[in-house]
Order: sequence, then C-alpha cells, then structure tokens
Amino acid sequence: MSTLFIVSMMSCSSDKYNEDPYFYIEDQMTAVTVDASGILQANMKAYTIRSNRPWTITQEKATDWLHVFADEGDDDGIFDIWIDKNPNFTSRTGNLIFKVDGQEQPVMFRVDQKADVPAVAIVNGASGYAAPPKGGVLKVPVSANVNWTASLSSSDWGKIDSLSKDTVYLSFIKNNTDTPRSISLTAVGIGEYTALTSSTTISQMTEGVILNEKFGWMQEGVVDSLYNYPEVNYSSWSTVEKSYGWTTLGSSMYGGHGYLKVGKTSYAGDLVSPAFSAIEGTKDVTVTFKSIGYVSSGGAKDDGVVKVIVTGGGTISDHTTTDLDVNGTTYKAATFNITVYPNSKNQENGAAYDAWGQPGAKFLFKIKGATPKTQIVFVGGSAWGAALKSVGQGKNRCYFDDILVMVNE
Repeated sequence: MSTLFIVSMMSCSSDKYNEDPYFYIEDQMTAVTVDASGILQANMKAYTIRSNRPWTITQEKATDWLHVFADEGDDDGIFDIWIDKNPNFTSRTGNLIFKVDGQEQPVMFRVDQKADVPAVAIVNGASGYAAPPKGGVLKVPVSANVNWTASLSSSDWGKIDSLSKDTVYLSFIKNNTDTPRSISLTAVGIGEYTALTSSTTISQMTEGVILNEKFGWMQEGVVDSLYNYPEVNYSSWSTVEKSYGWTTLGSSMYGGHGYLKVGKTSYAGDLVSPAFSAIEGTKDVTVTFKSIGYVSSGGAKDDGVVKVIVTGGGTISDHTTTDLDVNGTTYKAATFNITVYPNSKNQENGAAYDAWGQPGAKFLFKIKGATPKTQIVFVGGSAWGAALKSVGQGKNRCYFDDILVMVNE
C-alpha cells in the first residue's frame, strides 16, 4: 500500500485517542486522470480511507461535474467519485481537500478530465441504410458534439424533411423502376467545424421488398466478443432506436453493434418485427434471416433453437409447425436449428472467421396471406420465457441480423 499523506498534528490532541494520528488512501496516488466520457454513477470509483480520526472532504472550488460520496467519516471509510461527461473541448481539473479533526491536510487529491474531441458521425454509416421501396420516411441517427447540418447528393427521389439534435429525418418517393437505386447522405459540421464530415449510402430496392433490416442504426453496448455480453437491454435503448419498430413480448431482448440478441442464461427471449405496413391487401411473402448461437468463452454452446411465429394475419406455409405458448397465448411455430456459432476465447475457427458469413447462418420460410398488420416473432428456444429452464440445456441465447421480407413473384 502507498501512503497518500499522513496527518500532521500533535499526537495527544484528544483524550479520546491513545495512538498517534494517521490518515491515508489505500493504493492510490494523489491524482487521477479521466477520459472525456467521465465515470457513470453506476460505475463510480471507490477509494478506501484508513484513519483513526474524523475526516471530511470538500472541493477546493465547487464544480457541478465532480461528485463525491461520502464526504465525511470517522476512522476507516470509503468515498466514491463519479464524473459527468466533459462537453467542452478543453480539459478541466478539480481538487479535493481533506480535513482531519478539522485540520486541512497539506496535499490535495487532484482529478483531471480530458477534453472532448469535436466529432460528427453518421451512426454506422459504413453499413448504409435502406429506404422503403414503396416510399415513406427514414430516420438516420447522427452522433455529434458540435452544430451540424446535412445534405443529399440528389433530390430526384429523396429529400431531407428536418434535422434534430441527433437525427436526420428523410422522405422518399416510391421506386417505380425495375432496378435498385442509391443516394448519398452527408453530415457536416458548421462554422469552424466544416472539416468534420460523415457520409452514408441510402439504398432503395424495387417495390416488392416489404422489410430489409440490417440493423445499421443499432449501436448499443460496445464492440466486443459476443461471449462477453456486450449488448444493452431493449428497455435502455434510445427513443430513436425504439422508433424503428423492433420490440419484444418479454424482457430478454438486447441490442448490439449492428445486430439484435434474444435470451439471457436460462430465460428465452423473443424479437418482434415491425408490422408489414407496405403490403396492400394480402400477399404471399418469403422471409430470410440470419441467426447464430451463443458460445461461452470456454467453448460451451447453447442449444441453438429458433422458433418463429406469425401474428396479425398470415400463416407459415412451407414448414411443419407445432404449438408454442408465448406469454399465455398458443401459436403455431416453425422450428429452425442453429448450427453456426461465433468463436469462443479459444479461437477454434481461426481469427479471420466470420460466423455471420457462413452459409448455415441463413434461414428461409414463407408466409401465406400476409397483411399490413402481420408481424414475425422470433423466439430463442424450444420454449418461451422461464419455461426454457426445463428444456435441453436450458440455455438458448441467439443473435439476429439481415432480415429480409419480399413479396413472392
């Protein structure tokens, strides 16, 4: 352990104590440096005080971004700090002052926070976005900490309706041609930040594509190996992310960087698609989707079962179905068995392995009589919810991407 500082006072300052005074912070230096992102209160940093006297903590100069709890104690104790995100492009410093038995100590605890970096970025711009083939609206999220504006490379079939702090709202006319088309969207900083630019490609398929979801707008959690659970629960998604219409009947649905996940340990989750609002009347459609299973860091694989049900009109027409209880209602469900898993920590498939790119990761089924109210529910497991515990290994976490719904020719 390294001593931060020792109390400087007479050893016989009170009859209450029969030993020399001391005060130090365990295993810490006199300063800490924090990134511009700060420290969330949920992840606040704890420091252990060792002392045999009452102590208090105050700030040399009051700030609204540096938070301390607790700020006083008797003898040994713990204080935590958390720090707000720095929205400024200059660094900042706060100093904590310690008093022991009312006597200010000669050394302060210094907190330095790095400056934020100006940035404008279309979220997941490299993956691009899809405009509705029938025409309609599209929301493209933008991450920026400076004022910005946006433009389209052409106004022939698309336009920008409005901008908010973190979103470009666009509208498109119907693609009446027989070929797909694309347009470029660019976000750029204003004033002294005009050098900050970010672009993405927006593609529009021909009519007949009801849903073409690549989850490029989903950027929750962190980029990490899937066995480290880098995703974020649906309940904590942003308003913009929820506006894309993907939801759940339960609670175990998560968003990652460009994909969605269902299931949590022994609880089977589900994923509900937006309604097929682009359909006029009723249509027979083909659905393709990609799904891979969960593998632990040590290489243990979950069961890898996906059940699919249809609500709002239409029936699965090319697969045998069985009854499945979901949230108290019985549905007819088709079963798909996952055979593709990502690498575990052992890298058994090689460092360059792409699980999503494997042929076995792609599945197909058909729906007869789909309507504008039709929705697909993907269930991760042979049973839904807590009932999964008694089926197979009782674990069935799985991931979804590239969900395409097209009208049959």
